[in-house]
Amino acid sequence: MNVRALISVSAVVVLGVSVLTAPPQTRAAGVTTAIQTIVPTDFNTTWNVLLTELDEGDFTINATIKESSTIRILLQSKVPSPWVDCGSVSVDSKHETFGDRNSNFLAANSVRYLVADTEFNELIDVERRTSLNALATIKLTPMGQQTRVNVDAHYVMKFRTREFGRKITPRFLDDSLDFGSAGEATVTEEIREGSQMKSVSISCRPTGALEKQIVAVLGAPSS
Repeated sequence: MNVRALISVSAVVVLGVSVLTAPPQTRAAGVTTAIQTIVPTDFNTTWNVLLTELDEGDFTINATIKESSTIRILLQSKVPSPWVDCGSVSVDSKHETFGDRNSNFLAANSVRYLVADTEFNELIDVERRTSLNALATIKLTPMGQQTRVNVDAHYVMKFRTREFGRKITPRFLDDSLDFGSAGEATVTEEIREGSQMKSVSISCRPTGALEKQIVAVLGAPSS
């Protein structure tokens, strides 16, 4: 079984620069995405199904420790929004020659856009790249002909912004956030809006898709 998550976004191309637009994600504050469930298969069957089904598609088996009944699954994604919710960001600039420019995008995803700088009278090319590394720990507990399955994950989000222009002094920004299935982390980004900067608080938390997809291969409920 190859379980994959899909994200639907629209791309508007302006002067060769893609601006991603998407509606805000639903944010469920204060709720853990860790999962504990019981499946109707014995330990060995459950273990073998997880090894077979999860070492493909979005996931890679990072480690198996049968003595402690533990499997670790690695997820690496350059489109993190199915897995983490970091809210959305809006960027607006106004210029008599270049006109009004508006971008709205999910903060978890990479984006490239143009803003008009009134001080230097030019368009600034802003490239913001994101990536996600997540490590899920699956703990199995034998219960006769059943198995209790616990899934918990640790997430690391990386943000990398580069600016390009003929007259400005370009900025090069790198940030990262780490958090668990029950957690959330926040970073403050200085977002360029033309010649001005604005501070934006980026808060990221899991969507629960990673934990749910792991138990889904067992045909198990997600809670």
